[in-house]
Amino acid sequence: MWHFCRASDTRKLERINERGLRRVFCDRVSSYSDLLIRAGMTSLYHKRLQEIAIFIFKVKHRLLPSNVLELFPRSPSSYSLRNSDFYVPRVRTVKYGKHSLRFLGPLMLSKLDNRDKKETSLQRFKANIKGRDLSGLVGGDTCKGCHLC
Repeated sequence: MWHFCRASDTRKLERINERGLRRVFCDRVSSYSDLLIRAGMTSLYHKRLQEIAIFIFKVKHRLLPSNVLELFPRSPSSYSLRNSDFYVPRVRTVKYGKHSLRFLGPLMLSKLDNRDKKETSLQRFKANIKGRDLSGLVGGDTCKGCHLC
């Protein structure tokens, strides 16, 4: 619910989380990332991305009600293409286009590793993405560290 809020609201949520961690550990000098490591947590932004990946996994394997599955149309191609699980809609705006679950879910699924895409167990998929940084899947940069860069 909070993933598609304004950047200022996202920063406020992270600050509240940081203040809570500082209270729990009675630590005023450590960085936020150090506090997250001590708590065994990831940032709220990364947690939201993991939840979106889990949600789209459930959509792919039809583990959700049919009315939710209808929001994510399957790719109409009959060919076996690499990223052809779901149709990624074309968008005209950022607010109602790129900042929507209907766009972001299939986009993230198309950029996941093949090992994660081929996973059939929900529990193993959750274990695979737990603690991973999925922010590279949603950024505008599609480069994966090729030799040209």
